[in-house]
Amino acid sequence: MNTYLLNPTVKGGGIYIREGRCMQKASSWVTIWPPVTLAVLGAIAKKFGPVRLLDGNVENMTLEEFLSDIGQFKADIVIINTGFPSIDGDMAVAKAIKEKYPHIIIISFGVYFTLLDEQALHNYPLIDIGIRGEPEETFTELLQCLQEGKNNLHAIRGIAYRNIEGVKVNEPRPLIEDLDTIPIPARDLLKNDCYRLPHNNKTYSLLNSARGCPFNCIYCIVSPYYGKKVRKHSISYIIEEIKECKDIYGIEEFLFWEEVFSLDKHFVAALCDAIIKNQLNIRWAATTRVDTLDETTLVKMKAAGCYLLGLGIESGNQEILDTAKKRQTLDDIQKAVAMCKRVKLQTMGHLIFGLPGETRQTAQTTIDFMLSLGLDYVQAYCAVPYPKTEFGTMARDKGWVVADRWSQYDFGGDSIVAMDTMTQQETTYFRKKAFRSFYFRPTYILKKVIQEFSLKQLFRLFRFFEWMNPVKRSH
Repeated sequence: MNTYLLNPTVKGGGIYIREGRCMQKASSWVTIWPPVTLAVLGAIAKKFGPVRLLDGNVENMTLEEFLSDIGQFKADIVIINTGFPSIDGDMAVAKAIKEKYPHIIIISFGVYFTLLDEQALHNYPLIDIGIRGEPEETFTELLQCLQEGKNNLHAIRGIAYRNIEGVKVNEPRPLIEDLDTIPIPARDLLKNDCYRLPHNNKTYSLLNSARGCPFNCIYCIVSPYYGKKVRKHSISYIIEEIKECKDIYGIEEFLFWEEVFSLDKHFVAALCDAIIKNQLNIRWAATTRVDTLDETTLVKMKAAGCYLLGLGIESGNQEILDTAKKRQTLDDIQKAVAMCKRVKLQTMGHLIFGLPGETRQTAQTTIDFMLSLGLDYVQAYCAVPYPKTEFGTMARDKGWVVADRWSQYDFGGDSIVAMDTMTQQETTYFRKKAFRSFYFRPTYILKKVIQEFSLKQLFRLFRFFEWMNPVKRSH
């Protein structure tokens, strides 16, 4: 059974990150992410026959070239990686595949099929099966079923599928308790040299070290996708994956991809000790909550190669943080950034504009607060009312949502929420103003050129201004 795994970016179209719960234009991160979940599914599919993985983000192929490649590979199954912002293009590719090769079984996975369930397949009739939630165990069972020619899709948990009676939605699949049962990504299927960091042009990869988050932030899609229970890979698993990346693929830069890296400080300390003991000499970044840090942990992380920590700041207004159920204070944020500065760890602050209660005044307060912290980088987003989130339910009940396509549900795009206190245009304006206010400071540009980057590297870092498309009208 020939399995073809596809990141369906067509030449000339937008390049999108589609990885776990993260789905946005690659320009918003200034780099292309390696599709490690596709590579994990590739490792699973190898047990059932030949496998081909094509990442359209780096292959730069036309639709006709996609179709020709699929035909030459003689695919029996095509599994398509999806996300909300890219869904229109993703499904256009799926439609073209089905029309040219009607015998091929098309399977899609990602947050879109998880949050919309039955509706996702109704929206796109040419998709045979949609995987809901974590894909690995479900994909394994699907391949077993299809290879054996069994007609028992009704028994596979975690899928929506269609038969002659219409769309059927099976019961959810329980979360994977032991993440170590998931194979290490088959990075031999990827063109690893194509995934490079914007500031130093070095090859990097993602390491999915844990899944799940116990917090209740009203805007977050982690809970419906990965659950509230935090499940971690063992330290031995993580070390083995790092060694494989270094020894086989020459990868020495990593992003630890989990929600709250420093939630379990004992685990972090043990992992850092293992990295140091094995003399891995890697450089890495991670993301975490500001209220889970202490200086001892940060010192340990830096000694093990950490150089950048992403911090969930979200807002500079305490009432908005409280309404969003963030469970952190402005003082927590200030202390976290100050600790990172003391141990010489760079920081990236993540902001969200347009949460309930946002006004022009609170948005400006957030920008002023951001500028006061001494951050090294910022990322700013507009709040998105995704299905199966508390914010999504609130926005729909109050009539705030102004989108007419699911592809507009883009965390890295313009606002689609018109509240009584803030229009969607105003929210988008302040998100873009945050970028301009932070990155266009002459002192910031000069500091980065002198201390860290060549001018060429700085221009590469600022490519995301093409995505930002600054608003020129006065507010």
